[in-house]
Amino acid sequence: MVASPGSWLEASARAQAGDGDGSGRGVALAAVAADLEPADVVLIDRAGLGEVPASRAARALVVPVVARGELADDDAGDALVGLRAALGAVAACGRAVERIAAGLGPAPREARAELEIDEPRIQRQLDKLLAGDRRIGDHEAKVLLAAYGVPVTRQAVATTPSAATRVAKKAGYPVEIRPWGSDAPSERAGCPVERGISTAAEVRRAFLAVLGAAGLPSAEADGAAVIVRETPPAGRELCATIAQLGPLGWTVWIEVAGAPAPVAAPAPLRLVDAAMLAAAVTATRAGEPEPDRVALANLLRRATHLAVDQGFERVELGRVIAAPKGARSLVVDAEIIR
Repeated sequence: MVASPGSWLEASARAQAGDGDGSGRGVALAAVAADLEPADVVLIDRAGLGEVPASRAARALVVPVVARGELADDDAGDALVGLRAALGAVAACGRAVERIAAGLGPAPREARAELEIDEPRIQRQLDKLLAGDRRIGDHEAKVLLAAYGVPVTRQAVATTPSAATRVAKKAGYPVEIRPWGSDAPSERAGCPVERGISTAAEVRRAFLAVLGAAGLPSAEADGAAVIVRETPPAGRELCATIAQLGPLGWTVWIEVAGAPAPVAAPAPLRLVDAAMLAAAVTATRAGEPEPDRVALANLLRRATHLAVDQGFERVELGRVIAAPKGARSLVVDAEIIR
């Protein structure tokens, strides 16, 4: 920022360079002409200094800025109003340049080579599915996701209360229990889930409760079963969907509670697009730790490769936890339509 000494723009530049933008990243910003180093973009106080010395901005894009709208002079040409708006415009242009450099559209199929996919595990799970089953339920969908390196809840299927108790002990109390089966609805569609189960007696009660709530038989001979899973970590929750959208082709979009609209990108995700989707997920309260967006971007990227590689009609990650650093961001509820 090139600004007149003592001007509002100089003070604003110094304040933002010192305080950052609230995200913890800081604002990369030189303050006044005397401190100017070679840069990609130079914001200049048009009302004060006029021109930037050519030796100091030989390769920079020079953008005039005025402190307030009433200081703009139509005869002097266009200018951005206010330093914060100017920085926002520069950041938007920078993201566009990065996006163009990375390439447009979905990631190439060969990008899957770096994901270390467990191909035998995928094939074993697909071989277990019945030919007529169009919907792949939560547990089987998570097996496929895990083969692509997508973190999912630790869980197992139990057909009796005693088996459910053994699984719960292995997973570690407290646990959660929900019905198992390709016909069991997703949690977004109202699947009953018993949470906060901390004892063997509660496991037996929850076993019968979820089957009854789902209208399923509770007798072992009738083939009823439940999923017993670990309690997921606290974090920001979102839903991600991967499907083909007419002429747009494969697309992934995420929905976050409180966000004004879904955010979408072509699938499978490029790294820059995965980061863009993850950036839309923020903490909801002051003082709450920010989610680990790198882990979330990796999760979304791997899930999109699964959907496109296997040619599924739709992959629905109905509940994803974007946890803070140090905890596992993971898929809690999933279903696949073949």
